[in-house]
Amino acid sequence: MAANFKQVQQIDVNGHKITKFRSSQTGLSVVHVENEGPIVNGYFTLATESFDDDGCPHTLEHLVFLGSELYPYKGVLDGLANRALANGTNAWTDVDHTAYTIATAGIEGFLNIMPIYIDHILYPTMTEAAYYTEVHNINGDGENAGVVYCEMQGRENSAGSIMDLCRQRIMYPESSGYRYETGGLMLNLRSLEAEKIRQYHRDYYRPDNLCLIISGVVDHGKLLAALGPVEERIISKGPLPPMKRPWVDSPQAPLMSETTKTIVTFPSEDEDMGEVAINWFGAPITDFLTFQALDIVETYLTDSAVSVLQKEMVEIEDPYCTSVEFYTSQRIRTEIKLSFDSVPTEKLEEVEPKFFAILDKIVKEGFDMDRMAAVIKREKLKLLDRLETDHMTLAWPCLVHSLYGKKDDSDLAGFTNDLDNLDKVATFDNATWVKYLREYYVDSKRATVIAKPSAAHAAKQAEDEANRIEEQRKRLGEKKLKELEEALQKHQAQNDIPVPAEIFDNFPIPDVKGIEMIKVITGRSQPDKHFDNEVQKHIDSDPAKVPYFIEYDHIKSEFVELTLFFTSTDLPSHLRPYLDIYFDSFYSLPLVDPATGKETPFEQVVKLLDQDTVSRACGVGVGGMFRQLALVILKTEKAKYSEGIAWLQKMTWHTRFDIERLKVITTKLLNDIPQQKRDGSRMSKACMDVITYDHEKSNIASLNIFQQSKFLADVLKQLEKEPEVVVKALTELREILTRPANIHVQVQGNILQQNEPKAAWVKNFGAKETSATLAPIPFSSQVWSEAGKAPGKKGFVVNMPSIESSFASHVARGPTDFLDPDYAALLVLAECLDTLEGPFWKQLRGSGAVYGANLRVDVEAGFLSFTIYRSPDALRAYNLAAKIVEDYASGKTKFTKQELEGAKASIVYRIVRKEETISGAATEAFVNQVLKKVSANYNKEFLERVQAVTPEQMQHAMDKYLRNVFSADNSIVVVTSATTKVKDISEGFKKIGFQLETKNIDDI
Repeated sequence: MAANFKQVQQIDVNGHKITKFRSSQTGLSVVHVENEGPIVNGYFTLATESFDDDGCPHTLEHLVFLGSELYPYKGVLDGLANRALANGTNAWTDVDHTAYTIATAGIEGFLNIMPIYIDHILYPTMTEAAYYTEVHNINGDGENAGVVYCEMQGRENSAGSIMDLCRQRIMYPESSGYRYETGGLMLNLRSLEAEKIRQYHRDYYRPDNLCLIISGVVDHGKLLAALGPVEERIISKGPLPPMKRPWVDSPQAPLMSETTKTIVTFPSEDEDMGEVAINWFGAPITDFLTFQALDIVETYLTDSAVSVLQKEMVEIEDPYCTSVEFYTSQRIRTEIKLSFDSVPTEKLEEVEPKFFAILDKIVKEGFDMDRMAAVIKREKLKLLDRLETDHMTLAWPCLVHSLYGKKDDSDLAGFTNDLDNLDKVATFDNATWVKYLREYYVDSKRATVIAKPSAAHAAKQAEDEANRIEEQRKRLGEKKLKELEEALQKHQAQNDIPVPAEIFDNFPIPDVKGIEMIKVITGRSQPDKHFDNEVQKHIDSDPAKVPYFIEYDHIKSEFVELTLFFTSTDLPSHLRPYLDIYFDSFYSLPLVDPATGKETPFEQVVKLLDQDTVSRACGVGVGGMFRQLALVILKTEKAKYSEGIAWLQKMTWHTRFDIERLKVITTKLLNDIPQQKRDGSRMSKACMDVITYDHEKSNIASLNIFQQSKFLADVLKQLEKEPEVVVKALTELREILTRPANIHVQVQGNILQQNEPKAAWVKNFGAKETSATLAPIPFSSQVWSEAGKAPGKKGFVVNMPSIESSFASHVARGPTDFLDPDYAALLVLAECLDTLEGPFWKQLRGSGAVYGANLRVDVEAGFLSFTIYRSPDALRAYNLAAKIVEDYASGKTKFTKQELEGAKASIVYRIVRKEETISGAATEAFVNQVLKKVSANYNKEFLERVQAVTPEQMQHAMDKYLRNVFSADNSIVVVTSATTKVKDISEGFKKIGFQLETKNIDDI
């Protein structure tokens, strides 16, 4: 059957081959994107079109995972995916397509799971029981639940969703699928029936509408051979009727006939900040040159502090917004959205006129062509960098091509090769750029949506929902509610029929030794006996003496990434809260030449930085860990290694803390806070940090949103009255952070091609002699509060009128050493419980109690946490989870051999994934050897420890750690909740031993 597949297209994008095959018998398409690395990624994509708000595309996406004709068991797909060295499966639903994803460590597991996954996509069971628990039900408390319902409950009334639906209604007529909420509106979900979803599947889930996009190291012969049984099965089902191609064969929506402005409200207790979005139609999806030209125009307008929109609307003392950014949706005719975030409510009506005044000025005066040339050059470098570091760079345009490309695939290169179009637009003159600006932005009809925050909206929403639920309870009555709870239990039991053990046993777990990892060769600035390799020898051949700790991680790259890691242990408590201001201003302050005193304005600094760098970043923490460290990152072309080092030196020591710039940056940080305070999940974590970390010693606590809210307001006042106090504080902070003893350096790139790996630092960064011992790497576990040191009983229930569901964070002590003998067992235990289709997934998500629940072992912080994401009732979800854990702890329930094997295999994937790309592999080398203080082979050694974990060790980890998370005496809890549930949740937790404070979000 592999012979059915014919190669229909092959192209090359900067050394990456893209090959497309199609079956002559079934129409099934396969695209392979060649990418180096140990991970193989799959995106199994169908074009999906819907003409109402019932949410059929989204609900169907969920039902696919609940069993197939050949594998009619809920959870079998994710259980087998784990054995394939994946971390389960996933999917997303967009307006125009549904994509099912899988990523495995190595190709063997991918080829094994692929046919089973396709069987679920093309031939799902879609039972009534699956619909009942996964889509929508009413539980015994009279509340609407179901996984999809929970998800949309958390989304539907957010500012972004309200604005998007408004935009869709204005831009598209009723005959267009782009008009509708494909996720499903709650009102519609409450009346949607399973049969409608089944019909939707029959209409769209066909092999000739399915494209398998696969990125990684893949042998074509083995790939097509693995699809042989899939082909046979499809053919055995018989021929399908002709299909109208979604979107392409549908009537096309007309362009907007008029310019509109619509004002909507969204629920928010804080009424200080709103949002504005201006929406246009762009070019047809196949007009690749125009698409690229518009992308460059948008980048020119917004990409840095000196871009015209940033300069005139954001980087000012009284800003219109905290960020301005374009988003392009690749539809059959592209949509362009310009989003202004965190707009002061008094300025909401001023944003649009100001924006068009800026555009009018450009139309009259033209573009700065020197800057335009620099933008295009930098965009090309960034694209080349993404080709090295992000597999989606080519996988995504292949996906879009599958939706909108020509049937004969002759335009695949047009969708994927932006490099050629970047070269073409580089030849455009000023008049051409002005023409694009006028045609698509100034003169084009638009739909402007202004979103105002409203406490009244929040109050009415809470009241309406409480009344609806109360009316629903009365209408149903006690007898019916009891029947509904029994029905839920019955359907759950049907879904949870155990998967026969032989299905797992017959699915082999690939040998980890067959995974080909990216090679990283490490050297140090000082001769080191631990590194006997060609890179260390090359470094040692450079006679320069560098007074800093530098680790060189050699990879094959066209770029070099330089990172300074600053240890913040020495910072006094009054300076620590300034860290965000310091790093937000790091790359956008004026420079002072120490020899001449001559000053370079910050605008010129940013322009020069843009010319010499590909990307730059800075802030606190490393990948969500090591938040007592701060870091500054700068990436350049490898030929500009010395220039990159020189820039780090200038920005680290020779910037001037300009008062006006500090006002702008502080205002921006402060204005961003109201938007963050509308995120229930984020706020539950922030509240937990308030409780668990020392406010004088911890960066996490000092930079916490609640502390920063007051601190930033005070700084703004000081900048007006006593600016020298702020400048003095920032100067002291810089002096402490930049002591040589506080700096670790990493260089990642092609080290062997740098002639002066050390001398370049002496010449360009300085050679400050120091006899001080290098500061040790601090862990977050060293800065706990008293409550963090001894968790127990404490916590908050936080009233958040802006949300409709609840979120929770439960924390207890965990291991604090990456070599702790309990770490591997605890990680396997956590994976067994909260893996996809594990106990938490089945009993919490499967019953509609939560959209997500997760256990996290954070060794660097020293905490074990259990989080609940989007639940109708976080208390009920917690009690269910506690019972699950206790049943395993007591031995009432036991993990099967297959569950244990699957969890261990999934952990293999999670560890290998850290080294998916060359930059990821180099970063992991540094994190392990320098930050975690473990060996270069730590990941390999840890995988061996994971494989050796026994049930007895898991029981020990259960008793020592996990039980504490569900014990009031040993844990802390924070719940953020919709107003209607606060009282019940608070009283419920008090009944089980917690002493919780009930707070409003603005009172913390």
